Amino acid sequence: MKTRFRTVFLLFAGLLSASLAQESPFNSFIVALWPEYDRSGVLVILTGEIKNDRLPLRIRTPLPDGADVAMAMGQEGGGSDLSPVPVSREGTVEWIDAAFVAPQFQIEFYFNPFEENKLREVEYLFQINHPLEAYHVAVQMPLGGEAFSFSEADVDSARDDHGLQYIRKRFAGLAADSPKTFSFSYRNEDGRLTVNILQGMLDTMPTQEFRSDSQTEAVSRYRLPTYEPYLILCAMAVIIGAVFWRTEKKRGD
Repeated sequence: MKTRFRTVFLLFAGLLSASLAQESPFNSFIVALWPEYDRSGVLVILTGEIKNDRLPLRIRTPLPDGADVAMAMGQEGGGSDLSPVPVSREGTVEWIDAAFVAPQFQIEFYFNPFEENKLREVEYLFQINHPLEAYHVAVQMPLGGEAFSFSEADVDSARDDHGLQYIRKRFAGLAADSPKTFSFSYRNEDGRLTVNILQGMLDTMPTQEFRSDSQTEAVSRYRLPTYEPYLILCAMAVIIGAVFWRTEKKRGD
C-alpha cells in the first residue's frame, strides 16, 4: 500500500512539475479587480503583453455567474478600442474564448456578487488556458469603502496619478487551467461609486487654482464622467502597469 501511494504521488508530482515548467506565452500579466468603480459590482481587467513569437494566441478564461459587458482589445477581428469578445457556454459556465493578434491585450467584464447590505464580499475565481511564469493581482481600493480585507498576505500598495490606492501581490507562477481564487471584503455605508466620488472631488476644487487655459485643459482631460467611463479604462490599466513597474524597479535598486 505504501509503495502504491508513493508511486502515485511521484507520478502526480512529475505531471505537476511538467505543467509548471511549460513556457508562458506572456511577457507580463495583471489581474486587476476594481470593485464599485463606475457601476455596482466588480470590474475585472485582465491585461498584459503576449510574446511576439506566440501570436496569434487563443485565450480562454471563465466568467463568474451573472457576468456581463465582456469586452476586449487586441483580439482578432477587433479594432484598437474595446469591442465585444466571443463568449461560449460549457454546461453552466460561460467562457471568454478569443484569438488575440496584438502583443498588448486587455479583457474586461463586470460581475456583481453583492447582497442588499453595506457589507461587500467578493470572490473571484481566476483561470486561464496558458501557464503563467509570474503575474500580479491588483485590487483598486474603492473610495467609498472602509475596513478592507484581502485574502492574500504580504501585499504591496501603490497609488496612481488620481490618488487611487491599489494593493497588489506578485505570484511566482500558475499552471495552465489551474483555478486560483481571490477574495476580499469591505463596507460601503452609502453605496457611492469611486468614479462619482472622484467627480465630486474635481467639482469642489477651488477655481482659483486653475486660472490659466493650459491648466483648465489639463483638468478637463482627467475628468471622470459617469456616462462615459470606458474612455479612461485603458489609460488607467496602463497607469497600473507603470506604477507597479516603478515599484519593482525601486525594489531592484
